[in-house]
Amino acid sequence: MRLLMKVVFSLALLPAMVWAEVESNIPWGVEAVTGYRSESVHRGFQVADDVFDFQLETEVALSDEWTFNFGAWYATGTGTENDFSEVSGLAELRYDTKQWSAGWMLGYRDFTETFIQDGWETGPFFTYHFNEDLDLRTELLYDEGAESFYATVALSWSKALNPKSFVAVKGGVSVVDDFYGSEGFHAADLRFSYTYLVAPNVSFTPFVGTSLGLDDVADDALFGGVWFEVTF
Repeated sequence: MRLLMKVVFSLALLPAMVWAEVESNIPWGVEAVTGYRSESVHRGFQVADDVFDFQLETEVALSDEWTFNFGAWYATGTGTENDFSEVSGLAELRYDTKQWSAGWMLGYRDFTETFIQDGWETGPFFTYHFNEDLDLRTELLYDEGAESFYATVALSWSKALNPKSFVAVKGGVSVVDDFYGSEGFHAADLRFSYTYLVAPNVSFTPFVGTSLGLDDVADDALFGGVWFEVTF
């Protein structure tokens, strides 16, 4: 979850009109995010309630086409039975063109008080840019903790309302191979968010979302929350 979520929700994905203003005020390219979610859902499984997240992410341009991205986050809250926490990190190497992006991700997750197992995850991803507002992303990851492959296909749409705010919608579906007892189509996810730039490098994002199990193993969840983002 990137964040939650990846999903973390990167400012690099802002609509062009909003990003142009933000980009000119980021001398180092570091993003810090703190947020609250009423429920935490990890790949179709509800793992905690009342979760607070703390994230750091940075992106380094290696050339006109190649980019390296690194992120780390900590989450804490009340689990389904006991206190829950997660400490995770990821690194991505990405190649960008005007029409598409592709790369490889390597990450590690460390969980407490949940059945989700610690471990590495790695695999390729591909994003097709229909236009500056609409992207289609696919990824195939091997999750060492679950000893399983996890694949997703997701559409992301965003639209600037004015130079200081925009709305975004992201929805997708996952397919798994013996992922904690789940096989085949696993879960469908949908999230709506609204972002307002309090200052050129400070934003505020309330959001609502849902995760729907597509089999008898995955959970159904409805959640809401807010992110507070600062870039520097």
